[in-house]
Amino acid sequence: MKKTKRAVGYVCDIPIPKTDLVISKEDQRARILKYAQQENIELITIFDDEVFTEEPADRPGLQKLLNCKECFEMVLVERAWCVTRRMKDLKAFMEKLDAKNSQLVASSYLWDCVSQHIRHYYRVEAKRREAAAKTVREAA
Repeated sequence: MKKTKRAVGYVCDIPIPKTDLVISKEDQRARILKYAQQENIELITIFDDEVFTEEPADRPGLQKLLNCKECFEMVLVERAWCVTRRMKDLKAFMEKLDAKNSQLVASSYLWDCVSQHIRHYYRVEAKRREAAAKTVREAA
C-alpha cells in the first residue's frame, strides 16, 4: 500500500480568455477531492480565492496557502492555470513550494504549455537532486 501523502488544495474561478466561460471553484474542488481519494492523499484543506488575477501575490487565498504552518508534501490544483498562466510567476510560486519541501500537482493531465512546464520543472529538479545525492555518496 502506498504511503499516504499530505496535501493542501487550491481553487479559484478560472476565466477562459476570449470567452464567457469560467471553470468554477466547485468543479475544481470536486476533481481535486476525487483525485486525492484515488491517489490515497490526505487533503488537509482547500484554500480558495473569489477572483482570479494574473498576479498570484494579489490573492489572499494563495498567500494563506504559502503561509500555512501545516506540513504537506504537495499543493493539489485541478489545473495550473488557477495559480497563473505566466511562466515566470509559476516558477517563482514553485520555488516557494520547494522551500517548503512541497510541489505543485495538477489533478488533470493537460497538454497546455503551463502544465508541461510544471512536469518539466519537476523532472529537471529530480535529476538535480539525484545527481547531488550521488555526489554525496561518492564522497563518503
